[in-house]
Amino acid sequence: MTDQERKPAKNVLPDLIIPGLALAFTIYYLTTITEVPWIAQASAILVSGLLLLSILAFAVRTFMRVRQGDEYISWQRLNIDPVLTLRRVILLTMTIGYVFVLDVIGFTLATAIFIFCGIVLLSSLANWRRALFVSLSCSTLGYVVFIYFFETRFPKGFVENFLKGWH
Repeated sequence: MTDQERKPAKNVLPDLIIPGLALAFTIYYLTTITEVPWIAQASAILVSGLLLLSILAFAVRTFMRVRQGDEYISWQRLNIDPVLTLRRVILLTMTIGYVFVLDVIGFTLATAIFIFCGIVLLSSLANWRRALFVSLSCSTLGYVVFIYFFETRFPKGFVENFLKGWH
């Protein structure tokens, strides 16, 4: 590929945020499992190992692309789109809000509302039907798998209490 056909280099600094946070979470997670039963430790180590392998693969790919000149890491040339930044801040606020309303309205309803609002926020209001379908499907699947089959102690709300009488 000639220099004229090559795409302009991309600043990947924003792409390093999630792997960095995932690495910090993994280290925290591994340091807090010392007092749990061995089977929980084994599964935690397996999940953490897979996460660390993913982070390593991403780091190697990023390093290779930076070295080839396809990508770069720079604070100075950080192009910040104000609309995208606002959406990210709203999504972060929604995520924090989800954690707080989870105990009040329950897992299933909170999850349905969060997914619906997230999809509409990240796509558009024109996709409300698809967002409703996906959010109801995900929250129903979450209820069936985690609450009904595995009897996980997620916060219960109106939906969980209503459905409890059916089984």
